[in-house]
Amino acid sequence: DEKPQLVGLKDELISAPRLDNLNSCAALVSAIIGSERADGMNMIALFDHEEIGSRSKQGAASILLHDMICRILKEVGKEDVDATIYNSMILSVDVAHALHPNYAGKMDPTNKPVLGKGFCIKEACSQSYATDCEAVSIIEQICKAKDISYQKFVNRSDVVGGGTLGSIASALLPVKTVDIGIPLLAMHSARELMAVNDQQNMVDLVSAYFTL
Repeated sequence: DEKPQLVGLKDELISAPRLDNLNSCAALVSAIIGSERADGMNMIALFDHEEIGSRSKQGAASILLHDMICRILKEVGKEDVDATIYNSMILSVDVAHALHPNYAGKMDPTNKPVLGKGFCIKEACSQSYATDCEAVSIIEQICKAKDISYQKFVNRSDVVGGGTLGSIASALLPVKTVDIGIPLLAMHSARELMAVNDQQNMVDLVSAYFTL
């Protein structure tokens, strides 16, 4: 196995295989372990088969997430399960494409996420990223209150971009949803590259969100 390494003049970057999407899973697990709240409930879902389309009985395109949430809420004594679900919000946490200096034309001219400037709030007019105004405003207010660095990433409308589980899951669980992710270079290659600080920003954001 290729081992992860810190690289850069000040060890500010991480070079490793499978950063997509282990960095998001690590941030979610770290945040939920340390979370405490007097009201409400925090959940994380780590799905199988994301890279092959999610169309399986346990993938994001199945009814599994909706059914499991309903069962959990019933078991803890929630009487109006539907109302509880529709008052909820989903963070879809997956990586984002960072600006590659040799391919700057691939990015929208005003939205170029770079390594080390914070995680990205991702939007797309095609809704391949499931992001709505209310969800974005909640995340931005948390970041400003907690001094957490973030960036905006918007897919070029004339170029087919990637998608995430957020748009898939929210079609079956139609609640407020925002797609966020750490910018990477060399996504899907044998070794991907990200900034150390961006991981901490993501953990801080999810931790703060879990304590709302």
